Order: sequence, then C-alpha cells, then structure tokens
Amino acid sequence: MKLDIFLQRNSNIFAENRLLKFAIIILGVAVVINTVGVFTALDKQRVILVPPVINSKLMVSGDKASDEYLKEFTRYVLGLALTYNPATARTQFSEILAVYDPSEFQKARKELYELADKIENARASSAFYIQSITNDADKRRIEVTGTKNTYMAEQKADSVQTTYIIEYRFDSGKFILTRLYEKTAQGENKEA
Repeated sequence: MKLDIFLQRNSNIFAENRLLKFAIIILGVAVVINTVGVFTALDKQRVILVPPVINSKLMVSGDKASDEYLKEFTRYVLGLALTYNPATARTQFSEILAVYDPSEFQKARKELYELADKIENARASSAFYIQSITNDADKRRIEVTGTKNTYMAEQKADSVQTTYIIEYRFDSGKFILTRLYEKTAQGENKEA
C-alpha cells in the first residue's frame, strides 16, 4: 500500500499506518461479532427426535428440553431403577449408570451394585407403576408418584404408594442424572 497524498514521505507513512491500524481494528471487531454469533447459534441449536416408539416430538435445545422428552426419560430411568428381577437387576443398573453424573458415579455404582447383590440373594423383584409426573424445570427436578410392588420368591411382599425425585442437568444436550431418591413423609430423603 502506497499513499502519496502528502508532500513529505513521513506524513505518507503515518497515514498509511493509520489506515492499516483502522483495517486491523475493523477485522478484529468482525471476528468478535462472528464469534459471538457462532456461540449464540450453537446454544440455540435444536435437535428434534422422533423415534418409532414415540408418538410426539421430543426436543432438546441447549440446556432445556421439552416436557415430553423429560417424561420419556423419566419413564426410562425409573423403569431401569425400580422395575427389576434377580436376572435383570445388575444389567439394568449398569445401563442406568451410563446416564449418571460423573461426580456421582462412584457413589451410585456402589449403592446400585449392593442393591443388585441383595436382590439376587433374596430373589426379590419389584415393579413401579407411574401415576403422575411433575416437572419443576427451574429446580431441574422431576417428582414422580406411583405404586411400588415388591415380590419375594414370587409372592407379593409389599405394595406402597411412593414418590421419587429425579434431579438432572443437561450437558451439551445430553440428559445427565444427578440424583434419584425416594421422598419420605417426614421430609427426609432416602436414596433409591
């Protein structure tokens, strides 16, 4: 770039430098605007899933999901955690650990495998029938009320109306289970 608008060579060089600095500043501002636009677009990206067994659209966008998605995931998680028999308990508990929060993984793994040992030794079975699902999106908690039937050696041992709480978060659109526990009447919480 050669500017010849001034008589002195130094003045032309200074004008050239000012023009180049201005161009660099414009390019820098354009890069910053582009970066902000890309991150905004990534956060607003939506994926719509319609598996063959689902009759409604499920949507996950950033760190939010549709109520239908949360209900389906609730059914999936509780089906694995609360409906089991001695032959399937360990496999189901291994599958539910795949969606657990990494910070809670070791604790949940220990509890679930201890429960699997007790189930296999006692030949216990359980079935949980969901009656209502309530989502509190602000607290990222799902409250599920239902009936839990427990069987020991193929005989019905217990049938209890109970409420479970699922705490969750999203990481890059993936559902992460942070905690699953039973809500008790006294306000205390008992791990599932």
